[in-house]
Amino acid sequence: MGQFPEKSLAVLRSVSLRIERWWREEKCQEPKLLPAVGSSFSDSISEELCISAAKMANTLEVDALFIFTKTGHMASLLSRCRPDCPIFAFTNTTSVRRRLNLQWGLIPFRVTFSDDMESNLHKTFSLLKAKNLIKSGDLVIAVSDILQSIQVMNVP
Repeated sequence: MGQFPEKSLAVLRSVSLRIERWWREEKCQEPKLLPAVGSSFSDSISEELCISAAKMANTLEVDALFIFTKTGHMASLLSRCRPDCPIFAFTNTTSVRRRLNLQWGLIPFRVTFSDDMESNLHKTFSLLKAKNLIKSGDLVIAVSDILQSIQVMNVP
C-alpha cells in the first residue's frame, strides 16, 4: 500500500461506491441468470430461497435483509444476488463472522442463537436498533439456513 494506506483505502472505497451507485441508477442490474452452484437438492433449495429473497427485497423495497446462518453458505448465496438493501448476517461462530466480512454487501454479527426463531429475531432487532442501523416500522426480510425459510415483517 505504500506510504498512504488510509488514502488508498479511501480512494478504493469511493470508487467502488460510485460504481455500485452507477450500476443501480443505470439499471444495469437487470435480472440475470446466475450459474447454479448447488450440488445437492438442499443446496438448490437454499439457492432458490436466496434468489427469491433478493427479488422480493428489490420489488418490495425493503429496508434490510436478515440472514441467520451457521455456516455462512446461505449468506454467500444471498450476497451474490446483489439486492438493493443492506444485508445483515447473523451467525453464532466467530470464524464464520470473520469470513462473512469478505462477502459483498454483508454486515456480519456474531450472536448466540436460541431454539426459538422469534427470540432470535427480537434479539437482532434490538441489537440493530441500538446501533441505529434499523428503526421501528422498517420492513425486513429474514432468511434462515437453519430452517430454510423466508419471513417478511415490520420491525417492532
